Amino acid sequence: MAYRHGILLMLLATVPALADDARFPGHAIETDGASDARQVLRARGALYAIPGTPAQIVRKAQVCLAGPDSHAGIVSVDAEGGRLVAISRVEFRDAERVGLAKGRLAVEAGEGAFQVVLGNLGIRQGAPDAAGDEVFLPLAMRPDSGWEPALAALIGVEQRLVDCLYR
Repeated sequence: MAYRHGILLMLLATVPALADDARFPGHAIETDGASDARQVLRARGALYAIPGTPAQIVRKAQVCLAGPDSHAGIVSVDAEGGRLVAISRVEFRDAERVGLAKGRLAVEAGEGAFQVVLGNLGIRQGAPDAAGDEVFLPLAMRPDSGWEPALAALIGVEQRLVDCLYR
């Protein structure tokens, strides 16, 4: 029985890699648009094996993201359904600037496993206006857009969550 579960986990782990358009260290990147104007839609992390039911994994992720250094705010929790959604905001640096990246961080948990999917990714353009409103543009895969350090910063938030889940 354990052998069958191991094969299933290996198959599930390869599915995103077969469907993606690009790779980023440890992630399958789903993109949209022509090759000269591609935008990052989602970044799927590895499928992690961890003891627990979906509800236990989600509850622990909820505790991890409630910490002051998580750089994420929880939006919704469906512990029994094995899903948690949070919004992450984190600063990043590239050669030309310090910027702010944001994204939706979804924890998808199954029996003894979980995966983090980053979506709705963007980079803030300029400073907030007088009303405090901000404009975020999608992560465009252009050399001058800052998409790589922005995505790396968001993956850093994911990595802190993963580290916490294993403590």
